[in-house]
Amino acid sequence: MVKVIYKPIKEVVIFECVYYPNLELFTRNLRVLMRLGQPVLLAWAEGILFTHTSLSPATDKVVSELMEGRVFWPSVAYTVLPKYQPVIKVNALEIHVVDVSLNPVLREVAIWLKNRINQFRINSQ
Repeated sequence: MVKVIYKPIKEVVIFECVYYPNLELFTRNLRVLMRLGQPVLLAWAEGILFTHTSLSPATDKVVSELMEGRVFWPSVAYTVLPKYQPVIKVNALEIHVVDVSLNPVLREVAIWLKNRINQFRINSQ
């Protein structure tokens, strides 16, 4: 008999968080990443379109943190996209968008990002 253990992520640590006030600026950033050969995975939840990079578990310290339920994202970029769209066009390229609304961790990240937008607007005035 196989024992199944569920250990959900308890904490997401984000080092850099960049809000783009519109989809055009967001996709302009994506074009640069794509030209550099970086894969781009777009996630959508709670009216927020975002992409992130993950820190790979290449050291014992990172593995230890991961085993405790803590993940590290060096960078997050996001914008508002009120309604889910399965594809976003960037010039001639089409990037698929994953609806992550049913993923509790990614949904919480989207809510956290959404709440930062008002903070961003207050700080930029």
